[in-house]
Amino acid sequence: MAERRQRIVDRAHIILGEGGPPALTIDRLSREAEVAPRTLYRLFGDKEGIIHATVADRLREVREHLALQGRDYAIEAVFEELDWMVTEMRRDSEYARTVIGFFFAMEPRMAAIRELGSVAYNRFRNWLDREISAGHTLSGLDLERLAQEHVANEFVVYQRWAVGRVDDAQCRTELRCCFLKSAVLVLAGPARSAYLDLLSQHQRLLGSTALGEAASGNRAARDAGEDFIGKA
Repeated sequence: MAERRQRIVDRAHIILGEGGPPALTIDRLSREAEVAPRTLYRLFGDKEGIIHATVADRLREVREHLALQGRDYAIEAVFEELDWMVTEMRRDSEYARTVIGFFFAMEPRMAAIRELGSVAYNRFRNWLDREISAGHTLSGLDLERLAQEHVANEFVVYQRWAVGRVDDAQCRTELRCCFLKSAVLVLAGPARSAYLDLLSQHQRLLGSTALGEAASGNRAARDAGEDFIGKA
């Protein structure tokens, strides 16, 4: 049973990597995995259940890979891990877009969302534990809430990559900025100042967009709909 289930998940991952969710049909997966459709429904419930199974399988692999690195989660290690994530997304880009889209589903499966956010969550909490031990953090903050908010913000950057708003290099820099913005919320003293300087450096690397350079400082124009982001 376990071997058959793994065969189905592996085949579904390949199909999703070839053409995303539209390519994954029960008929096709049944045929290519050599199982009856009723077996797929019994094991996974529906098509989204199959996608969730591939996500859980892939995220487990990622967590195991990262755990083997034995990082101490200084900020340099965080950046290295974020860069690796972008490399992995590019390696299996169609599947990565599927996974990212699953995170933003209008009717999300919470178990899938927790699985998807687990790598970003672990990264932030591992870094945070290090900073707490060093005495660099503020007191009285809801650190769990901040960690969850960071996960959501990180996925916004992934989504920008998925829809082509940023390329790989820009995604790497935006992910670093995203992490630093979350970090400065919890840091105090010289550590916070150092992270603010680092954030400024990375923001400058992003440069100015055409929209930013042309943006009007005229509130009346913005309120009138003459100058706003997304205007055709």
